[in-house]
Formats: sequence, structure tokens, C-alpha cells
Amino acid sequence: MKTLMRVIRWACLLAGIIGLVISTWAFIDPSAFPQMRMGGMVPPPSPRWRAALGFVFSLLLVGYGSGKLRHRTLP
Repeated sequence: MKTLMRVIRWACLLAGIIGLVISTWAFIDPSAFPQMRMGGMVPPPSPRWRAALGFVFSLLLVGYGSGKLRHRTLP
């Protein structure tokens, strides 16, 4: 079980770092990702907002993978 958790933490750490790079690139150059098309009453968020949300989510993944967001284990 410890090995599985270690693999999951490494995967979260790598996915978070890759997500940080991609969302930073999308925030700098919003034309890199096309605008979403939705036929509803509420317009879709802009590419910069989607990049900012992806950045925050990637930070959470990096935090969990590095062990900063885990609770302490009780004795």
C-alpha cells in the first residue's frame, strides 16, 4: 500500500508540474488554446480564466505530490 501511495504522489507531482507549464503558457498566450463554444445563456469563461484555474489546480497537485498538503500521521 505504501508503494502504491508513493507512485500516486509521484504521478500527482509530475502531472502538477506539467500542468503548471502548460497553464502558464496558456496564460501568456491565450490564442494557444481556442475559445470554448457553448450554446447557453451563460457565456464560457475566457482562455485566461481557464488557464488561471488550471494553474491553481496544478498547484494543488504539486502540493499533494510533494507532501505539503497531506495531514500528519497520528502515532
